Amino acid sequence: MALWTIWLIAAALIFTAEMFTGTVYLLVLAGALACSGALIWLLDLGISTALLCTGVLSLIGICLVQFGRSSRLSKHSDDFDVGELVQIEQPLGNGRWRVFYRGTTWEARPIRGEEFQMGDSAQICGKDGIVLLIKAV
Repeated sequence: MALWTIWLIAAALIFTAEMFTGTVYLLVLAGALACSGALIWLLDLGISTALLCTGVLSLIGICLVQFGRSSRLSKHSDDFDVGELVQIEQPLGNGRWRVFYRGTTWEARPIRGEEFQMGDSAQICGKDGIVLLIKAV
């Protein structure tokens, strides 16, 4: 069996394993093995050159994955409630308020110790368990 065939079979096996794990890194390795297998076939490379090529391609792929992940990370919260407005309904004591949001009432507390009046609007800026963290608009 030709060396390039072994590399392509290894790439297919690792690609299959990646489907079960869901990691991107095995996909990078499978791609590097497939590219190295193609280079072995095209350029008739030896095993040591193919290993070096696979290592370099894997390293480049991992760096690209890390760069892509860090550039896509958002400083914004994934919480869809953050940034939405609530209506202040009544004080509950200890700096907590009952607010109206999405058709029901919630317990909320200001993040900076701000004072509200009944009927004021506030903006959700986070959550502490089921307590909304709010700030004045």
